[in-house]
Amino acid sequence: MLKKHSNPAVGSDFFMANAKDFKQALKLSPDHLKFIWNRNTHPAELLVDGSPLTLFPNQVLCCTYLQHITCELKEDADLILLSFNKAFYCIHTHDAEVSCNGLLFFGSDYTPVIQVDEHEQQSLNTLVKVLEEEFDTIDGNQEEMLRILLKRFIIKSTRIARKQMLKGDLPEERIDIIRQFNVLVEEHFKSLKHVSDYAAIMHRSPKTLTNVFSQHASKSPLQVIHDRIILEARRMLIFTDKSAKEIAWKLGYEDPSQFSRFFKKNTQMSIQDFKEKYKKISFGQF
Repeated sequence: MLKKHSNPAVGSDFFMANAKDFKQALKLSPDHLKFIWNRNTHPAELLVDGSPLTLFPNQVLCCTYLQHITCELKEDADLILLSFNKAFYCIHTHDAEVSCNGLLFFGSDYTPVIQVDEHEQQSLNTLVKVLEEEFDTIDGNQEEMLRILLKRFIIKSTRIARKQMLKGDLPEERIDIIRQFNVLVEEHFKSLKHVSDYAAIMHRSPKTLTNVFSQHASKSPLQVIHDRIILEARRMLIFTDKSAKEIAWKLGYEDPSQFSRFFKKNTQMSIQDFKEKYKKISFGQF
């Protein structure tokens, strides 16, 4: 099953696929945000940015267009893929509606996975069934109906993520601080390397950011910045032929040796050792 809705006038796309057409849908949606839901009773094995990820039964993986996803699915795999581009639904423009930017997408966890309980499974399965029917209903209201149903899926996933990915019962203000910081890091990590840089943009003190993250998040603000730089370095080392010096410059380091030391400190591997190890990767091993 591969369901598609496209509007050439504005360049919008929204796809839904099952395991049979999963790989084809991935190829057709390089610039999409994605939900990948494993509805099976056994795990599904994926590679995300060269690293293995096991998606256990009734887990949902949230991915951005920056991530490289490959897979080898079993014949009885039961995956649902929902993918959409910015023209169909922009999570930044409509952040007040779904509040997922900086949490499900472009957050401090770059491969966020949420666990769906039995109650939510029934709810999401019903939603997927209605989506499938709506993809087959061709009329003037179809696009808006599909958008409403997608928003419902995003909101439900965001509610689950808040409970599972953040510590404690947070007031909205503190959730928004974490999300805003994560989004700013995604936008500026190549040029801004210090917590104080982001605190200034947010009109907060660095101490406030550190306290909020220490109480409610799994990483410190500085770790979020460092992890995002390392993630981008890994992607370029794996998926491009750029030299270490070129990568250092791309990531805002004028001194390549400083970048090399930073990379080794945060990965416990030299850049050359990382390249050599990646050459030996087989699916499911890293």
